[in-house]
Amino acid sequence: MDRRLTSLFVMKLIVDRAATLYMAQADCPVTSAQGRLIMYLEKQAPRCVPQYELENFMGVSHATVKGLVARLEEKGYVRTAFDGEDGRVKNVYLTDAVQRDKEKVRSLLQRIERRVMKGFSSEEKKSMRSMLERMYENIS
Repeated sequence: MDRRLTSLFVMKLIVDRAATLYMAQADCPVTSAQGRLIMYLEKQAPRCVPQYELENFMGVSHATVKGLVARLEEKGYVRTAFDGEDGRVKNVYLTDAVQRDKEKVRSLLQRIERRVMKGFSSEEKKSMRSMLERMYENIS
């Protein structure tokens, strides 16, 4: 690899390649971004998750999350409803339909993570995670 590439560009190449690997799976029911959103909602269940919280988690704009949620609604994986206490807040919920595909999504995301991290020791993985989190904090 060309050593003149910036660290940010190398990170982008890694993320782009991982997304390509994910989408290359013929039985993949959702995009990698949709999959991460589903996994987050599952971890938060049964708590209501406001759409703005998904924006913060994903680190993307309102419009991007709105599109992700809309496509997941079309597939029947999530539903949305305005909050009963604050009508300005839209909550997002997983539906029962997602149950049949969420393990497939989780498994695929885990396989790609293992492939990316292949050959790294536990300590190196921990250190890398810490450094990446610090980098993210630096630009947040």
